[in-house]
Amino acid sequence: MISKEPFNVKLVRKPNDGIYFTGDVAALTNHLEKEANDRPQSKEERCHCILAKLLLGSASITIQQLSNTLYVSRSTVENDLKKVKQKLAQFGLQLAITHTGLSLIGSEHQKRQATVELISQYWGKRTEAKELNGQLVRHVQLPDNLNQLFEPALIKNILTALTELIEKSTLSFTDYEFQSLAIHLMMPAPTGGSNGAQPVVTPFIAETQLLVQILERRFELTIPDFEQEYLNRHLVTVQSKDTSVQTIQTELRQSVGLPQLLRQQLAQLAVDEELIQGLAVHLSSALRRLAMGLSINNPCTDEIRQNFPQAFDQAVLLKPVLENQYQIQMNEDELAFISLHFEAFFERHSEDARLSVVVVCSSDIGTSQLLGQRLAKTFAQELRITRIIALGELLATPIKESLVISTIAIKGLSVPVIEVSPLLNRHDIGIIRQMITEQPTPTNHLVALLQPELTIVTQEQLTDQGAIELIGQRLIDQGYAKPTVVQAALAREALASTALGRVALPHADSQLITKPAIGLLIAPQSINWQHNDKVQLVFFMALNETVHGQMRAIYHDLDQLIETPVFLLKQVAQASDGTAALAILAQLNQKN
Repeated sequence: MISKEPFNVKLVRKPNDGIYFTGDVAALTNHLEKEANDRPQSKEERCHCILAKLLLGSASITIQQLSNTLYVSRSTVENDLKKVKQKLAQFGLQLAITHTGLSLIGSEHQKRQATVELISQYWGKRTEAKELNGQLVRHVQLPDNLNQLFEPALIKNILTALTELIEKSTLSFTDYEFQSLAIHLMMPAPTGGSNGAQPVVTPFIAETQLLVQILERRFELTIPDFEQEYLNRHLVTVQSKDTSVQTIQTELRQSVGLPQLLRQQLAQLAVDEELIQGLAVHLSSALRRLAMGLSINNPCTDEIRQNFPQAFDQAVLLKPVLENQYQIQMNEDELAFISLHFEAFFERHSEDARLSVVVVCSSDIGTSQLLGQRLAKTFAQELRITRIIALGELLATPIKESLVISTIAIKGLSVPVIEVSPLLNRHDIGIIRQMITEQPTPTNHLVALLQPELTIVTQEQLTDQGAIELIGQRLIDQGYAKPTVVQAALAREALASTALGRVALPHADSQLITKPAIGLLIAPQSINWQHNDKVQLVFFMALNETVHGQMRAIYHDLDQLIETPVFLLKQVAQASDGTAALAILAQLNQKN
């Protein structure tokens, strides 16, 4: 008999009866099921688990130990380690494999950066408010798999300590600030103290002293000075953020000079005051935070890069200017926050694709408003009503709209006129819909800029640099770009990857473009781009001021293409030549 404690289960072997369990079999079954559910199920989850063992563990670990822990073969672990090495390389870390096991080579700062990134992957994005003793308090919804990294008791105590700090102080944390501080507190203190880094001299604030007291009481330990210094830097940043907007704006105008710098750098965009002020207020807090060596996690970075590539690119172009001016380092999470301000600016100034309409009615105001409301409701996606006016006003002012809808018969105008009933009956709706259908098909701006002579299909195994050089040189040879465009595109790519899944969008300064066009490189074998993206379609965006007014439309068409199902994009990647590929792209964009 083999005892299976602590479940009081025994394995029994009896002649004629076979082998079976006796005792509390249900408890053992539940335990095993829970273990199976907690176990990493995918390659990505296994890689996260391996990273956690390396970053959070105090001793080296062997491949066999990982194999036993993950319930997979040695060969599977060895294959997973290839991806782990790529992830570590993003932080300047190397994986050493010796006879004693696996260990990391790199600085303490690099290890902590990687650890923050790792924990952020597990952190829940959902925060809610719950009532407690008649008051609403923050409740962070943490995923169960965070328990794979830390003891539940540790997580609970840290969150409780931070909640106590919020209750006893006047600080107001954003979700991201709360998460950033909680993650830091979960991480083990660095070996060797502050790692020899020069501390930032910042006077301690009362909130820091309060948090230290709370933590030392709850965890029954003494927090070292360098850890107290870090907590103080974090809380000072939160405190400065709570300064009134008026104070921040005054500070910016009088000392930092940030609005002037932004205006100078973004002159080519014809920026409005709302963008400048929005960026200035955001950066005033971000710059102070970054100057103190603090960063903040943005769980939506990948989505922002994917959905707003034009806005993200503007943030990337701003990055070296801010880094040089303020001696800070900005990561993609920070850039993603900045890009949201640019996206809001672009949307404020984007052209409405709907057909512009002026509605002409008799002097009956009630009838006019009813007709306008019905038109707006029925044709919300097709028509944009600019004016509802009487006939006299129509005759007295220029008609800038594309269509006139009138309850009065009107002839001799330069734009189409549809006469309708004031009540907009079914017949009227049918006539309007027919007219909309007969309108010329909108130009596909993406397809219009693609040319067969600028399209390359290659079976070569290329790097991202090789791909940019190949398609960039084609643009130069065909007279679309100046000779330095390749170097400029590579320099831009070094700031941040332009890959979006299977598609990459390299580009360079518009001044290096002689004629606007889009070069296309098709690589059926895939190109290993930054962040290990497998790119098959490279659109070299050779655009200049000539198409400035079309930029939003071009990026809209690109966005539609990027969202195209993978199996349809593969049709483009498998095209025999450039002409065939462009024909497929034209069909795809018509469907979209």
